[in-house]
Amino acid sequence: MNETRQHTHRRHAAPESKYYEPHRRQSAPPSLYALLTPLLIVLSVLALRWLVLSVQSDVVLQQQGEAPAVGMQLRNRTAKAEVMGGLDVFAYNAASDALSDLVYIKKIYKIPENDLVAPMPNPEKFGVTSDPAEVQAVVESAAALIDGRELIWSPDIERMEDSTMRYYCDDTILAVTWKEGIDGSAVTFAEIIIADGSQLRRALSGNAFGSSVRMKATEMATAANAVIAINGDFYDNRQIGLSVYQRQICRNKGTALDSCFFTASGDMLMTHHGELVSDEDVEKFIKENDAIFAVSFGPILVEDGQLQTINSYAVGEVDSTYSRAAIAQKGQLHYLLMTIGQEGRYAKRCNINEAAKIIFAKGIDKAYALDGGQTATMVMQGQTVNRVDWDEERTMSDIIYFATALPGGEVKP
Repeated sequence: MNETRQHTHRRHAAPESKYYEPHRRQSAPPSLYALLTPLLIVLSVLALRWLVLSVQSDVVLQQQGEAPAVGMQLRNRTAKAEVMGGLDVFAYNAASDALSDLVYIKKIYKIPENDLVAPMPNPEKFGVTSDPAEVQAVVESAAALIDGRELIWSPDIERMEDSTMRYYCDDTILAVTWKEGIDGSAVTFAEIIIADGSQLRRALSGNAFGSSVRMKATEMATAANAVIAINGDFYDNRQIGLSVYQRQICRNKGTALDSCFFTASGDMLMTHHGELVSDEDVEKFIKENDAIFAVSFGPILVEDGQLQTINSYAVGEVDSTYSRAAIAQKGQLHYLLMTIGQEGRYAKRCNINEAAKIIFAKGIDKAYALDGGQTATMVMQGQTVNRVDWDEERTMSDIIYFATALPGGEVKP
């Protein structure tokens, strides 16, 4: 009997208020709104994407009825691709934020290809220490970024006495530097892992190829917001070699020097001297490999995991003892920088084959020599990491650097 009355009471409770049904809708499960929000964002972005594609055609300006320049066509396609890619990334990351309470979706971060300045790194993410345990803790915090890669750095490395280690770590980049005394030389290493190929970049002094401006590596790195940087090929110091910047051939006198291309996906692709001769050959290589920039100094030190023996080369005085610089790759989005010079009791510089053996011993897949001597400079947080020859930075024309891809508003303390 009591059960009947209770049932009747519930049956007639609904009409008591005209606000009953709206109240039920307001109390709908939060997950429904969490699902609808990213869906609406994605639909809006796709609509914007369609609009941009419709408005921005492939037609480029023509002068006096002539066919448009290949370079202009390429720039237009690149600009359009950046707009489309930016919208796609925005939609993906918006969905990641909206669904964060329901499921983990790893965000995608990219730096626009033609940006001259990268996002500013978080100063609180830099560190300097002599304690390997501190660096190891930073490494362990970057497990998601490292994603199972085997690191070159380890707490057990026999470091140069009284030397310090530097590091930077956020969701998109891990960089660790250390120094070793090897065969009488002071060797500075930097290991870097990045989340996206757009974080591997080149900066030119004066922000243009052929600029009469020369700058110190620390100045260029600071201006570009680099997390870590190394000198490039100092293209302005010679008139030979192949130089590509923002997908454009700036100079093609590449028959004497090996070249190193850097692709949109972050790969290093090396070509031997004489392999690419005509502009057509270079343009085809750029297009087929999605190459962004290329430097020419060399030689190639390690190729396909094999140590190279260099008997003669056009630049770098390979048989003489000089300070050296090199960049290497160990798997996807995983790199090693190296400088060799004099510091403290380590007074020996080296020839190119000695430098090749040192970097090869680190288990890298490929390595390429950059300009050396007083040019050999590694920079982090606006300061030189290695000891530069004569303790005085040389002004130069370019650097290769790695940047964070986190937008300023998303940098976490």
